[in-house]
Amino acid sequence: MLGGLGVAAVAGGGWALASVVGPERPVTMTPESSAHPAALDRSALRRRTAIGDARHVYEVDGRATPYYVQDAFAATLAAWMTTHRTLTGQRPDALHSYGGWTQGAGTSWHHSGQALDIARLRTGGADVASLRYDRWRDDTAAEVRRRLRTYWQVAAGLHLHFADVLTYLFDASHSNHIHVDSGRFGPGGVPRLIPRSGAQVQAIQAMCVHVWGRTGVQTSGELDGPTRDATTAILRDHGGTGELTDGVEAWQAFLRATIRQARDA
Repeated sequence: MLGGLGVAAVAGGGWALASVVGPERPVTMTPESSAHPAALDRSALRRRTAIGDARHVYEVDGRATPYYVQDAFAATLAAWMTTHRTLTGQRPDALHSYGGWTQGAGTSWHHSGQALDIARLRTGGADVASLRYDRWRDDTAAEVRRRLRTYWQVAAGLHLHFADVLTYLFDASHSNHIHVDSGRFGPGGVPRLIPRSGAQVQAIQAMCVHVWGRTGVQTSGELDGPTRDATTAILRDHGGTGELTDGVEAWQAFLRATIRQARDA
């Protein structure tokens, strides 16, 4: 797996250097869940080669490689890919990841086959969406703006289907992928906004800044006044109603509007 130095978010939207521990040691965010991953042997999982119509490629060596996850988790991945294709107009034929199931008996959802670390979406050998923040964060300002808009477009789609979505804002070990798992609500659960989830709130704030251009919003992880004002206005102007905290429908309306906004920008 990859290593090196990355950046980690600190309060107020600033950054600090931190060492990358690598996607083989992912961290999930399940403070409100009583569920714990039950480690499985790989023999209990089905061999898979694609997510929807996109073949699975191991990011480390660039080779088409099988991955292993539980059936319900695979179904959620496929549903997300359908959403992504429908709302973005992209047609990725390859998904690069650092894998799903890993051997172990710890607290990672990877050990139970209910997690995936997604690095890139590609079509015809070219990136259509790179989640490799570690590779492009030092590009020109214009290129970083473009990459961030696409990054948070992908993240919005993932948030529609997964409660646990960890980005480079969560910690430095996620600077080369977005981690998703089904730990908070379980397979088939319908994600909703949990206001005290710092990872979800930071994602909202980053979408406001990098997709919607609401530069007055800070990626603090706190659902503060500027964040509430911005998301309420976005909902009002783009087919939603009420506030982001009103329930699943408002949460989904904001995320879908964000995907479309990034597409049309």
